[in-house]
Amino acid sequence: MRNPFNTNQTLYLEPSYNGFPVQSNRGPLIEPYLKRLYGLFVAAMNQYSRSHVVRLDLHFSANDELPDIARTNIPIERFLASLKAKLDHKDRVTRRKTGRVNHHGLRYAWAREIGPESQRPHYHLLLILNGNAYRSIGNYADVETPGLYKLCHEAWASAISQPYDLAYGLVGVVQNGQWSLDRMNREIFADALYAASYLCKARSKVFELGFHGFGCSRT
Repeated sequence: MRNPFNTNQTLYLEPSYNGFPVQSNRGPLIEPYLKRLYGLFVAAMNQYSRSHVVRLDLHFSANDELPDIARTNIPIERFLASLKAKLDHKDRVTRRKTGRVNHHGLRYAWAREIGPESQRPHYHLLLILNGNAYRSIGNYADVETPGLYKLCHEAWASAISQPYDLAYGLVGVVQNGQWSLDRMNREIFADALYAASYLCKARSKVFELGFHGFGCSRT
């Protein structure tokens, strides 16, 4: 079945993909997105014995007018570049101190959507990291606590040119949105992939603006 809003894309209606459940109950999924997402998980598991997966949502402040860049994908591009730079820096510091480091191994997928009620854009984000380097996002109730969440908060505030102390609440961790994967546990892999497949739903995506509504790192 073709996507009526982008006839280059096929829609996926089945309840499972490669033997794993997906969220087609929320409406059709975009099959090319789902294929890339699944490949991301497989590549991470092939490279590392353990992976840590996190689901985040990135918002713009509801108290301010949307900046012009919110009508483009510049914010997510800036965010990912900033986050990667911060993770790379942390790796370099660790290597200098200890002589060795477990590389962060960042992989990601994102989806840009428009809220049906607010009509404001937001991003759904998936991060997959080397589980030997990161085993938790950290204390996301306190952005001052060092950890992965603080790095994400800093990166998003920088990406949208928002003062750090005014960006509280703009980076949300999805409920039960962390998974520690290993090659032996198919059940946890299935849970994480199911949650991540939400990024592939056709509903709430805008196709007529001339820029991508989905992106991910190279596998």
